[in-house]
Formats: sequence, C-alpha cells, structure tokens
Amino acid sequence: MFRRKYYDFFSKFYDKFIKLHSGDKQEQLRDFFAENVAIKENFKILDICCGTGSTTFYMQKKSEGKNVTVFGVDFSFGMLEKAVEKCGSNNFILSNVSLLPFKNNVFNRVTCTFAFYELSGADADKALVEIKRVLSKKGKFLMMEHEPPKKFIIRMLFYIRLMSMGFKKARNILKNEEKIFKKHFKNVKKVTSPSNNSKIWICS
Repeated sequence: MFRRKYYDFFSKFYDKFIKLHSGDKQEQLRDFFAENVAIKENFKILDICCGTGSTTFYMQKKSEGKNVTVFGVDFSFGMLEKAVEKCGSNNFILSNVSLLPFKNNVFNRVTCTFAFYELSGADADKALVEIKRVLSKKGKFLMMEHEPPKKFIIRMLFYIRLMSMGFKKARNILKNEEKIFKKHFKNVKKVTSPSNNSKIWICS
C-alpha cells in the first residue's frame, strides 16, 4: 500500500516537518492540546493517527499519578516505532482508524492532532462513526489542526496535505468543519490556540 509506505518513510523526519509547518519548535501546541483534554482520574484515552507519538507523550505527562491509560493507533509501522521510542510505552496498535479494534463506549477521550485532514474522504467519515462508537456516553473527541498558514510556501504544503483527501472533500471540510462534526456530535466547540495558528474542535 503506497500510503503506508509513504508514512513509514515520512516518519524519519515527520516531527521536524510538523514543527516547521506549525512554527511550534517547542511543541507548546501539544502541551496546550493536552491541557484541553482535561484528563481526570482513571481515564482511558485513545490517540488516533498518533504518528510518532508527540501528542501521546504530552498526554502521558498530564496523566502522571492519575491511573490513566493512553493508547495510540496508527496505520504506519514506521510511525509507531518512533512513538514507542518516544513514549517508552507499548500501548500502540497498528490499525486503520476506519475500523478500530476496541469495544463500544470504552474511552473517556479520543484525540487526533494534525492528521484528520490526511485521511481519505471515505476513511474520515468512517473514522467519525468509529470514534463515536468507542467513546463513553460522557466522552469527548478533540481534534487539533492548523489554520491555513500565512507564509506562502508553508501554506502550499498545507493544501498539498489536504489534497490527499481529494479536492472536493478537502474544500468541503475547510468550509464546513463545524457542520461535519455536528452530524455526529450534539455539542461542538472551537478553541483557538494562543498563537491563532491552530484550532481545537471539542466534540461530545
């Protein structure tokens, strides 16, 4: 599968690319996101499309002393190798997010950062159905993504990422993010990062 091989290769320099793309060399956005996850005692958290585990790592830090379990899922073995190395944990599973290997209503939080836009159109729709299925009744889904960058070259890279979804799907998501999430969740709220360069959608 070409996409899987591409991300296996991309894993070698993925972290550097994201820092360039977001302008977040100190990964303050990951920490900001983990804070918004609002982790409580005994939570079970699933980080989908976890990549190299950067966000998973920050959620682990916020979970210390709270008896929290954080799982990561990605379809790229290369990405998961980096995640295990970074997080010092084996709670990472090779899986497609359109068919999650978990029972219903088991997670208090499902998260996704800088990856949802890279899913193909069909996978994005199926992923939202699966996210809702594995969330507990009072659980929340949090998704962080970039706003369209201001710098020309980085903005072009952003739009190239979106094209992996298909042009029509990408354009539809950019224009109708809130409506798309509201098809699956009753409550949808947008939080803007301190830099105004990124946003978090909180859905429950």
